Amino acid sequence: MESDVVAAYDRYEFHVAYQLISQFAAVELSAIYHDIVKDRLYTDPANSARRRSTQTALHRMVRNLCQMLAPMIAFTADEAWEFLPGNAVASVHDSDWQPLNFESSEDEKKVWKNLFTLRQQVLPELEKARQAKLIGKALEAQVKLGLNDGVTTWIVDHLLPLQELLNVSQITTAHARASSATEKDIRGFPSVEVLRADGQKCERCWHFETDIGQTPEHPTLCARCVSAVKAA
Repeated sequence: MESDVVAAYDRYEFHVAYQLISQFAAVELSAIYHDIVKDRLYTDPANSARRRSTQTALHRMVRNLCQMLAPMIAFTADEAWEFLPGNAVASVHDSDWQPLNFESSEDEKKVWKNLFTLRQQVLPELEKARQAKLIGKALEAQVKLGLNDGVTTWIVDHLLPLQELLNVSQITTAHARASSATEKDIRGFPSVEVLRADGQKCERCWHFETDIGQTPEHPTLCARCVSAVKAA
């Protein structure tokens, strides 16, 4: 997106730059990225590597968004710039352009492409469960994936990022017989079943967990939140 915006400015196509930034903010940022990372920002320990890494990524994105918007909304971009910590210059118009460079290997790109494809497969099933009154919010759900040997086993190594992508409390896996494999299984994606999540709702992170109440001094928190509270 960033290189496309710069190219649009070079051609003086301000409407194209605006459309690209608006699309990125509404879809990639608001509907996907912010929805995914809000759990770690709210519930992880304040100085955990995962939370701090996310804050760094958000800071870099906000900085560059201010710079990309500055030619079109000069005063608003400058006002937003004032709230960014660590700026070497007082005005966005005096700042140096520093393109973001997030290079990933081809294997990493393939994994994330597959995870997002699987997300698109699971989201309709979550909506069906919601309409059937099985669940309310996605955090009340457990997603059960039927895996086939040699085809969908790659998912086992990426259950945590998949859980964040789906914003569900639990993901479980089960072996699916070769005879029951569907076309999606053969192409590398599992069968999907949505169940009610096991356990109770943690009052801090709102995830449904089976380890709530194991710590006497925090009887309504899950183990993950207890660790975060103790680390504060």
